[in-house]
Amino acid sequence: MSLQDLYKGVKIIETIQNYSLSGISEIDENTTKSGGKYFYNEDSFWNNVIGNPDRFWGKEIDLYNFVASNWVARVPGLYWSEPSKILRRHTESDVAFQSQEWTEFYPPGKSKKVLGGIGTLLLPPTEEGKVLMSVTSACNASTGIPILVFPEVLDKLSIIQGNTISIRKAKWQPMDIQWARQFDSIKGIPRGYLIIDSPDKIEVYNDNYPVVYHPFSIMEYEHNDSLLYDFVYVTADSKVKNVDIQIEKFFDDYRKKDGRNGEYLLNPNIINPIFESRYVVPGELQKPSEKAKLKLLYERIRGAHFNDVAIDVLINELPKFYQSSVSVITLARLIGINPAVLTEDSASSMSAQLISLCIEKEMMEVLIDRMSYDYPQIFK
Repeated sequence: MSLQDLYKGVKIIETIQNYSLSGISEIDENTTKSGGKYFYNEDSFWNNVIGNPDRFWGKEIDLYNFVASNWVARVPGLYWSEPSKILRRHTESDVAFQSQEWTEFYPPGKSKKVLGGIGTLLLPPTEEGKVLMSVTSACNASTGIPILVFPEVLDKLSIIQGNTISIRKAKWQPMDIQWARQFDSIKGIPRGYLIIDSPDKIEVYNDNYPVVYHPFSIMEYEHNDSLLYDFVYVTADSKVKNVDIQIEKFFDDYRKKDGRNGEYLLNPNIINPIFESRYVVPGELQKPSEKAKLKLLYERIRGAHFNDVAIDVLINELPKFYQSSVSVITLARLIGINPAVLTEDSASSMSAQLISLCIEKEMMEVLIDRMSYDYPQIFK
């Protein structure tokens, strides 16, 4: 059991919680900052926006020659963060099968990729008919930029997946902040979209490029008489014939392979589910009847990932990075624990105290997530 397993447990809980909030929610932002910016690829866009998010809110953005996708990254921009680049790296032990055309990962290897920003959702329109899409210069929806397209634009212009588009003077606006309230590791990822509220802001070309997208889920499965949790995703190509049938077959085969007896928890296609999952739409997780079940699910996830061996490793590793009593006190304050309850001692002793308090207060995921934000190399 490694520290990466602890981190994976945290991100599984975070993903389920954020999935329950998935949808199109807006903040009224009427002011536009002077001075526009233009980009030719999402790499440059996200590196600029993540590096200085406040500089871009309300600013008009131009994008040139991007490709449209119906699918949106589960956390837009996560792919481009520095910790994500570390987490996506895999070893030979992560690979189940390798050929010239195909790589299949074991469940832990799949998890590394999703933790590193791979994974997309297909969301339904709002009641007003607004549609959330993404645009990408790399033809990869997991790396793309979200755009919110108004119904009057869709009525005048036909925008289909694979079209090349250019965007002019579209405002970069924040979404609802619920996404980032609990987990520090995604607070640095600005959750926003470009507003396409007029046909004048978008030019659509009739070409049709293939777009890669990544339907994903969380699999609960059996292994060596233990109940485990891992992310699963598949790389899909929008130009492949009967792609939905092939996605369904992959997820069904993968959950049964090697006697896993798996069950998928989340459905990535909220418009037309491709495979069976415990939850079909995010709103189901918000029902009062599901809250108790979710609490039990979180306890099972914690039991699978926050066991005694992993906690012992964490107790040894935490003071290697938070090397003074002051740094441990600061860590406690950042995650919402009153430092006054800690007895002043060595960093090692105070680290153990803090971990014990987090277990008692059911705040282990908040602690681990904060550590991953401060020192992502801990969970490499």
